[in-house]
Amino acid sequence: MGVHHARIYNELPQTELVGIVDISEVRGRFCADKYQTEYISNYQDLIGRVDAVNIVVPTSLHYPLAMEFLRNNVHVLVEKPITVDLIQAKRLVDYSKKANCILQVGHLERFNPAVRKLREVVGQPVYIETKRLSFPTNRNLDVGVIWDLMIHDIDILINLVNSPVVDIHAMGVSVYSDFEDVAQVQLMFKNGCMANLVASRISGEKLRQLKATEDSGRTLCLDFIDQTLVAMHPPRGGRVISPEVFDLEKDEPLRLELSHFADCVAMHRTPLVSGEDGKRALELAMQVLARMKLVKSKAPQGKALIALAG
Repeated sequence: MGVHHARIYNELPQTELVGIVDISEVRGRFCADKYQTEYISNYQDLIGRVDAVNIVVPTSLHYPLAMEFLRNNVHVLVEKPITVDLIQAKRLVDYSKKANCILQVGHLERFNPAVRKLREVVGQPVYIETKRLSFPTNRNLDVGVIWDLMIHDIDILINLVNSPVVDIHAMGVSVYSDFEDVAQVQLMFKNGCMANLVASRISGEKLRQLKATEDSGRTLCLDFIDQTLVAMHPPRGGRVISPEVFDLEKDEPLRLELSHFADCVAMHRTPLVSGEDGKRALELAMQVLARMKLVKSKAPQGKALIALAG
């Protein structure tokens, strides 16, 4: 992912890509040469040279790196999930406020044009279902599919429903990692809305979808990949109503996210996805994991899946 971040920062008119840090010198130099910047082997050498940093590292390293930059008055965009636990997340949020620094969390789906349109037009949802499926991968295996994929939908639901969660049911299956590779979660919100979330990184397809049914009976169908939003209306007087397709201006969500971060740094304004937002998504994800019944797959082909994908 860091390569894509570097590409966009190199292209944005309001940013200067000062340098790229990577523990792999070969990969770091290749990326730095490609985007006409400097390869730096030690991230601490950035301090005093940059106004802002973009942290795209394994989740376990989010907290120490982000905190060191904040302590040196550097604005931070850190990938999701914000940290590995709530204590670390709270410390980052509190310190960013103390240091008067921007802290943005990389829930890039909030910048998806279809999601932003959904937020504009949705009424009172009573049922929401999400599906986020991916092919087998050797990426992000230090966490399960909840933190890797489903946390995007958790973050969206928190902002869409805007009501406390009162009940959680969760099932997971571990196939080729030490964590859940498939998960199904049911959430009940205090206002009566129910949500069913499915995430998988062992699927034979890539799918990113959300459906929200309102109390009026209208269902909003969102495709994250195609960036489409369609409203399906219930029949009236026995007459079928044609789907309503919303007009959207498509764009790369990551580009929108990074451009927004740069603007927030320049104008010192609160980002769309703040540290507080990242902490709330992490908290609900941890509650889901705490209630999850995890099944360990004994199938020998589990390891073969990742070997083939790699």
